[in-house]
Amino acid sequence: MNNINTIKPNIYLQRTLKRKIHFSGVGVHNGRAVSMSIEPAEADTGIIFHRTDKEKNNIIKAVIDNVTVSRLCTKIKNSSGIFVSTIEHLMAALSGLGIDNAIVKINSSELPALDGSSHEYVKKIINSGVKVLNKGKKIFKIIKKIEVKSENRFISISPSHKLSINISIDYPDTIIGHSQYFYTHTKDNFINNLSMARTYTLQDDIEKMRAAGLAIGGNLNNAIVVDKYKILNPDGLRLEKEFVKHKTLDCIGDFYLLGMPLVGNINCFAPGHNLNQQLLKEILKSKENYRIEDAIHEYNNEKLINLIDHNNSPPNVTCVA
Repeated sequence: MNNINTIKPNIYLQRTLKRKIHFSGVGVHNGRAVSMSIEPAEADTGIIFHRTDKEKNNIIKAVIDNVTVSRLCTKIKNSSGIFVSTIEHLMAALSGLGIDNAIVKINSSELPALDGSSHEYVKKIINSGVKVLNKGKKIFKIIKKIEVKSENRFISISPSHKLSINISIDYPDTIIGHSQYFYTHTKDNFINNLSMARTYTLQDDIEKMRAAGLAIGGNLNNAIVVDKYKILNPDGLRLEKEFVKHKTLDCIGDFYLLGMPLVGNINCFAPGHNLNQQLLKEILKSKENYRIEDAIHEYNNEKLINLIDHNNSPPNVTCVA
């Protein structure tokens, strides 16, 4: 007997993939070959990483409590010390497409870099299709303003009825310069305005990163490289404000470590993974800061969910060189 009718009609239901999807490539930091699949999961599973190259204690749940210190990426680790890193672009795609439950099987410690954005994940998830599950979705709603700082960098969140991000970055004496972007988190906005935004680096920093054992697998196919006032990638930028949009994408991925959609108004300058994670930890220090509620349709874009469920091709994305 199908119990789906026992759910209140205005409650938004959890979702997973309809079919398994596969990815392969190299880790942007460790440079190692990696094979990965994302598989459907039951309601209330959350996002689970399964290290198939380890025989035991190989399950890591993508939640803020499992985050461990890392540089230039988001890294999660279980109680046995087994970890997986650079999960932020996948987490952003899952958040953007409303995927609540999935099992990620991976044979290495770092996700494949792909093109340095969430675009490949988005395309394959849409082609897989989205399955509606018989369990209500929850949201994490901010009810008190919270702020964290690191020197001149900061990120704050205040109550709202949706997730929005007012973000700015500043790279003096480069083509990036000062850039600001205001983003409202909906599925169509994520697909068309954020998912293609690639990670980036300054050419002057590459040797320093490699000396520290980072960016070993980085190249012009998976990152934008900036040499002062010149972009070294032959095809230039994909999107207007691609740099600040990628920072926004990273925020979306990190915020999904709450295990459910975040609802609040973000204001930030020069955020990074560590600062994003500090904000989540600060919020969780007191239950006076947040409330977990049933997700109702006013928080979601049903029209686009229907598109994802029934269309096997992603919406057109305009590229700006």
